[in-house]
Amino acid sequence: MTRAQTEMTDDSLSLTYRLERDYRLNIFKKSNDRLIPSRPPKISSFKVSYQGRPVVIKDRDGRKVTIWQAWFLQDAPKPAVLASSNYVYLITAGNRADAGQAHVTVVANNWGALNIYQWLDGDHGQPGRAQFSFPADSSRASRLLTGGRYLLVNECSVLDVHKLTVHPFDLISKAALKRTDGFVRVGSILVGFSPGQTQPVFLGTRYNHQRQRSEYALLAVDFVNNQTYAVPFRPSATQFILAEDATSDWLTTYFDWTTDSQGREVLSVHPYTQPPPWHGRWAQNPGKIPPIRYELKPVLPGMFDHFMSWAKKHYPTIEPKITRYEDMVSAKFTLNGSVLNLYVRDDYKSLSLESTDQTLLKIIGDQFDGELRQGRFQDAFAEMDPD
Repeated sequence: MTRAQTEMTDDSLSLTYRLERDYRLNIFKKSNDRLIPSRPPKISSFKVSYQGRPVVIKDRDGRKVTIWQAWFLQDAPKPAVLASSNYVYLITAGNRADAGQAHVTVVANNWGALNIYQWLDGDHGQPGRAQFSFPADSSRASRLLTGGRYLLVNECSVLDVHKLTVHPFDLISKAALKRTDGFVRVGSILVGFSPGQTQPVFLGTRYNHQRQRSEYALLAVDFVNNQTYAVPFRPSATQFILAEDATSDWLTTYFDWTTDSQGREVLSVHPYTQPPPWHGRWAQNPGKIPPIRYELKPVLPGMFDHFMSWAKKHYPTIEPKITRYEDMVSAKFTLNGSVLNLYVRDDYKSLSLESTDQTLLKIIGDQFDGELRQGRFQDAFAEMDPD
């Protein structure tokens, strides 16, 4: 089963896709000592043509590359295609010196079958959601890629779509780790983008064997010059408990951007004399669907009494059943026919409020969080740097 279609930006570059079954991705089931093929998945592959002639891309071993995904860069100054294979390629219309040949540039090195794309400036100047490309049927998807100027590719290279320039950067070599004082990037966490659009910021960590705990820093990358520096921070001073706390809003709250004498942007920790009040979060177990819970970290055992005093004042009809253990105190109470459970654990330094009535839980959690944001009950927060 195959199908082809051509989309063109002008008379120079064009895309043709092919839809087929990929038996190389076939899965076999063993039954009665026979191998029976299951239905193989659909995949689409693409061919790029320049002035009517196919653009042939070869890998380092001289083998022809199969393109699994391809887009026209809508905001480029001239016809340009971003092609995804084991590598990522930028294909542009050639100039006179190219003698009628398209120009092919490697944007990012081999990541295998999965490639990751993320606009650095896609959400009001801050990073948008990551997009993934892998061998699958994408024939019905749009062939236009748009959403910003700076595209982060495979977390190791930035494509400036307006200038069609590629800027690979290094965060993993020994030289790079020396520049960042041993801090390494945490997974795929892209925290933010500098106001002047010169530096994406990643979350970094290293392990302090003497203190037996993890330490954290932000890694700012000047991608044009391939220069990286680390900005260490104290988690307790920046209300950083979990990696997902590192968002662009958090970056704006606890860090500053300035410029040095040469006009380069410089990131630093904001010197608060009185930091913003601690407050809570809505959380759920990784990979789980609702119900959610209201959570405070890090707290001292006294937060239990603060919460219950507040709850009794605002909801006088509740009659909590309190149970105390060595490392935990809990309360169970009913409000408007719904049961709520409160847990304060000393070992986790956490408070959790849970209920199957998600609407009521949201109301109470938001009300108490409003009190915290006004600076109340701050004496019951602990000093705790996460491991």
